[in-house]
Amino acid sequence: MNIKVLGSGCPTCKNLYEKIKKLSEEGKINAKVEYSSDINDLINEGIMGSPAILIDGKVAKIGNPSDQELNKILGVK
Repeated sequence: MNIKVLGSGCPTCKNLYEKIKKLSEEGKINAKVEYSSDINDLINEGIMGSPAILIDGKVAKIGNPSDQELNKILGVK
């Protein structure tokens, strides 16, 4: 699974990326995790808010999910 967090570079966006990266490092998800703070990435995806989570190139969430919602989105048991 490829996960990309798109954000503005704000602490909320970076924190979301770090949470997802940690889940991957702990083996709770099998994913390549990337972060982009390039506003053009958001525009190119047609996303008008941030942060955004893309899973395998598809928008999975716009906004900052709770830990419980994040686990559900990523399929963490």
